[in-house]
Amino acid sequence: MSLQFVFGNSGSGKSDYLYQSILEEAEREPEKNFLLLVPEQFTMQTQRELVQRQPNHAIMNVDVLSFVRLAYRVFDDLGMQDLVILEETGKNLVLRKVAELKKKELSVLGGNLNKMGYIGEIKSLISEMAQYNITPEDLGAFLGEQDVGDTLRCKMQDILTMYEGFREYIDGKYITAEEILTLLCEVAEESELIRDSVIVFDEFTGFTPIQNRLLRVMLPLADRVIVSLSMDIREDFYHSRGVHELFSMSKETVQTLLKIAADAGCEVLSPVIMEPGEHRRYEDAPELFFMEQNLFRPMYQKWRKPVSDISITSLKDPRQELSFVAREIVCLVRTKGYRYRDFAVVTGDVPQYANYVPETFAQYGIPFFIDQTRNILFHPFIEFIRAALEVVEFDFSYQSVFRFLRSGLAGRLLTESGTEQTADEDGAGAKARGGVNDEDGAKAKAKAKAGADEDGVGAWADDENVIDRLENYVLAKGIRGRKRWSEKWTSVMKRDARYPEAAQEEMALLNRARERIVLAFEPLCELFSGKKYTVAEQTYGLYEFITALDIEAQLREKQFLLEQAEETEYNGVRRNQTRAQEYGQIYKIVMDLFDKVTSLLGEEQMSIREYTDILDAGFSAAKVGMIPPGNDRVTVGDIERTRLNHIRILFFVGVNDGIVPKAGSTGSIISQFEREKMAEHHLMLAPGAREKVFIQKFYLYLNLTKPSDGLYVTYSRVSPEGKALRRSYLIGTLCNMFPELKIREPEEETEASAILTPESGIDYLLEGLWTEQKSHTWEALAKWYLSDETYHAKALRLLAASFYRYSGEPIGKEVARALYGTELENSVTRLEQFAECAFAHYMTYGLGLSQRELQEFAGVDMGNIYHDALWHFAERIRRSSYTWYDLPEQTRETWIEESMNDAIAGCANVGAFDEAKNRYLLSRMKDTIRRTVWALTIQVQKGRFTPSDFEVSFSQADHLEAIRFQLTEEEKMRLRGRIDRVDTCETDDKVYVKIIDYKSGNTTFSLLNLYHGLQLQLVVYMNAALELEAKKHPGKQAVPAGMFYYHIEDPMVDGSGTESEEEIRQAVLEELKPNGLVNDDPEIYGAMDTELSGSSAVIPVALKADGSLKATSKTASTEEFGTMSDYVKETVTKAGRRILGGDVAAAPYELDGRSGCDYCPYHMVCGFDARIPGFSYRKLEKPDGAEAILAKMRETQNEEKRQ
Repeated sequence: MSLQFVFGNSGSGKSDYLYQSILEEAEREPEKNFLLLVPEQFTMQTQRELVQRQPNHAIMNVDVLSFVRLAYRVFDDLGMQDLVILEETGKNLVLRKVAELKKKELSVLGGNLNKMGYIGEIKSLISEMAQYNITPEDLGAFLGEQDVGDTLRCKMQDILTMYEGFREYIDGKYITAEEILTLLCEVAEESELIRDSVIVFDEFTGFTPIQNRLLRVMLPLADRVIVSLSMDIREDFYHSRGVHELFSMSKETVQTLLKIAADAGCEVLSPVIMEPGEHRRYEDAPELFFMEQNLFRPMYQKWRKPVSDISITSLKDPRQELSFVAREIVCLVRTKGYRYRDFAVVTGDVPQYANYVPETFAQYGIPFFIDQTRNILFHPFIEFIRAALEVVEFDFSYQSVFRFLRSGLAGRLLTESGTEQTADEDGAGAKARGGVNDEDGAKAKAKAKAGADEDGVGAWADDENVIDRLENYVLAKGIRGRKRWSEKWTSVMKRDARYPEAAQEEMALLNRARERIVLAFEPLCELFSGKKYTVAEQTYGLYEFITALDIEAQLREKQFLLEQAEETEYNGVRRNQTRAQEYGQIYKIVMDLFDKVTSLLGEEQMSIREYTDILDAGFSAAKVGMIPPGNDRVTVGDIERTRLNHIRILFFVGVNDGIVPKAGSTGSIISQFEREKMAEHHLMLAPGAREKVFIQKFYLYLNLTKPSDGLYVTYSRVSPEGKALRRSYLIGTLCNMFPELKIREPEEETEASAILTPESGIDYLLEGLWTEQKSHTWEALAKWYLSDETYHAKALRLLAASFYRYSGEPIGKEVARALYGTELENSVTRLEQFAECAFAHYMTYGLGLSQRELQEFAGVDMGNIYHDALWHFAERIRRSSYTWYDLPEQTRETWIEESMNDAIAGCANVGAFDEAKNRYLLSRMKDTIRRTVWALTIQVQKGRFTPSDFEVSFSQADHLEAIRFQLTEEEKMRLRGRIDRVDTCETDDKVYVKIIDYKSGNTTFSLLNLYHGLQLQLVVYMNAALELEAKKHPGKQAVPAGMFYYHIEDPMVDGSGTESEEEIRQAVLEELKPNGLVNDDPEIYGAMDTELSGSSAVIPVALKADGSLKATSKTASTEEFGTMSDYVKETVTKAGRRILGGDVAAAPYELDGRSGCDYCPYHMVCGFDARIPGFSYRKLEKPDGAEAILAKMRETQNEEKRQ
């Protein structure tokens, strides 16, 4: 019945002394129990170390335990096996349910309950209160105090509501992990294990109140209690000057235990004081010993000599830090004979750095173990479950269905039932269970694929392919809701309509997949329809859904494949071991969670939303623990959590501000100020933000003093996102202590010094490929890769890529004919795309590629509706007795409404108007059409030109010379198109022709674009219209009067607010003026605007005071119209010849900051990269002004004639 302390600096050998003493004493007194208590995460390693110290590798009367393991051991000895412990996952489930029941009472917390992880925050706070002996009664008394602020009072009232609700729910049924030690306190006196035993506490930095309470019970029962604490032996062990002292936690622990011993009347033995580690851990590293003696001490000394045992390195980012660490480890292993287990890498941000460890360490062939638990929330199996529930909750929404199908585990839904058992029994599933040979696994896969063809549909063999096709169809047809999924799909996609037989097969496949999905979900839909079933029934139904798809076998198969995958063949390092362990544990974790849900909430009735929230709370709390797969590995861990013993070299990475010290948490429910307020009323919680800063210093001290040979400290200059980072204060502390210590900034890892393994040399090889002068080192490395059997193929691919030159060779005339035939039928848009980039044209019209079909209201739908509405409106005028000049306003408004309704009814995407946003857009479109008809009417009324034809199609008019082109003796081309509107004005011997093309986009006529073939439409349409009108008016000359784009819009105009209604109308009319070219004949433009004086409001023409045209007028003479016509004919002919000649070059144009790559859907297909030889933009020339462009056109035509 005594208490003894073991004091010593870090590295002084406290643990060695304790372990050796225990083993020797246990051997002398075999009847006595020796209990060695360490923190939970240290138990396995401590047990292993004790066993290794024993000559016969066996310890019979020494137990290595944590506090919780001690409790379970005592409960087991006392026959208390019927205890039901509510672990962290169970707490989350109960709190989620309590939150649902009490949400109306939660004035502050209620609004945050559905945030991811918020229930976990509440659970942590309630657990913290339990650990620190704060009961609901204590909290209630605190709320009764007068000086509690309103905000804190409301918040803590919500916490009390949750705390009381939690306690009410579990009382008499479960005990929490925090209550385990409370219960142990009550039964400890009955335990033979504790009575008269020697209890040793090692590796603790302090104890919680509930642990101190247990010590108060155990101290009188035990023969001796020994506690080791890290302490500078030069200091007073029994008095602390405050939390700012480095060893204040140890001193507070001493004071607490001395008081417990005094209260219990226990003897306090003289402490064992261990000498500093100068002749132990730091025997060969005097600088490390000096650091241990001075780090974070108020009156530290400075090391004036050169420094070799400690280094500080500045790297670009975390990835570069770990590459540097890997290179150093490889060098030290090769040159100094270190083992991998001699190294450790620690950081204050394990989640970030752990992302880069597998790839980087595997590249250098370094075996490793990352000491962290992983959250399961985003594991494919959890995603599968959450998505399945989402399908039911959101009634087969597009997002939920394909989230489920793409979880990676839903493929069995799309395979023939007859193949499932075969694949499982003979395939990789059986391999995973029994370990059959690879040949059997290959046979199983072959059988699974062969079985897929039993019904004649070979696509079943590829689940992802079927999912892709399903998704394409669902998006194209706007399939939403269980009702649509339950109905047979009959509508064929546009791309399949050309091939009826293939379309039928496709629809059969899609409907078979649809039926399987709907059938699989029927039981779940029934179970979660309302609150008719209990949670137990719902959970069992979900379990049956999982087993029906054989998820357990699929997970075992994936685990097996990950274990077998050799992602790198260097040094036997496999990067997939962590993921394999996850797959090995995840099914049991989920089944345990289902058991907890059933036992805790089984008789409850919940909606699917409540049930999903309950499961999410459980998934959030569940973790996957990683077990070290071998002994000789580099440990990667956290500066506070990871135990490091017998480490020779320590790499401390990520020593940046915000990581060291860790940034204060901003997500806690109660703030530092509120914690201090509670402390004033004797409600002590865990250390707050201020105290944690000093506690972190203590952990830093413990970590930095762990290595016996060397310490490497690194920090990043920028984050992975490219944001500048500050180094930690620790860097300055070390530099002040060691004035000779210089911060290193090594070269990038592509330097030759980085070539330590075949994988790590790849970066250097790649870097050298871009340089013209190859170094001897690079040439030697390239030869080695080419000569090595493993890397030969990869090296060849890299070298071939580096010397690749794009040639842009044509596909050949025979291939072109096979694709296009000998007679092209082109739209003008097709020719314009060819002018932009021949490769894009080839993708669209040669290979028939198209972007995914979507049932959405796109710009093209809007344009079609506008065109159709205007056609319907013009048809109503044509069939009536009215004209554009005398149409009554009321009739016009009625016809506009009717025309819009007709156009919408004929829209292929009419279903898109079911969405609210599109219904709003429809009202805006009606306003736009009203404005358009108003403007077009005024434009007609202001002139003598009369609309004669609308939607004039010339695709079938074979007799039109304007659209027929003889390319070669055997090859022809015929253009097709539709002129939106043709206006004419007749004289005795002439018919003036004006064409208008309606555009819902902001298209502007450009003579330069016409010259380069990028904008041929208006001239081609004018040629066709002239020929059509000449045939309709024999004996009269058809003359081009003007060609225009009319932009369909309802514009906003600027103004001061004082304008009259008429002034506003004129401003709007000016905005809606067509753009294009007008014939410069005064008779013609005068006929377009009979009121013309100054600037016209209806055509792009303005007159000077003398009646001549202003320079801003967009005009051309009849001769110039002819020049443009002839030039376009020649341009179209050339384009046709190039298409049939097989031109598919990826050579996009570039002009005025625009290029053929803008908005091109094939940019990622063609591989165009101006940095690669052979690829380049066609930089189009830009003649100065219209006259120069027309001169270029004439010059080109003359050259063609001479040829």
